[in-house]
Amino acid sequence: MGLAYLSEITGNCDRNHVIFNPHPLAPNSPFNAARDLFLHGIIAEYLYGYLELQKEMRNLSK
Repeated sequence: MGLAYLSEITGNCDRNHVIFNPHPLAPNSPFNAARDLFLHGIIAEYLYGYLELQKEMRNLSK
């Protein structure tokens, strides 16, 4: 869900290929909870790194 928000805010849809659950309201099996939590952590770190790079690029262009 975070990538959808990021795409909307930044106007850049290049990272939407990382979305692994296109239907967040569809129920998942509890057996996939560990995998889902792991993927959530990786994507959160990915988003943070992307935003940090964008911030640095913006500061360099000023």
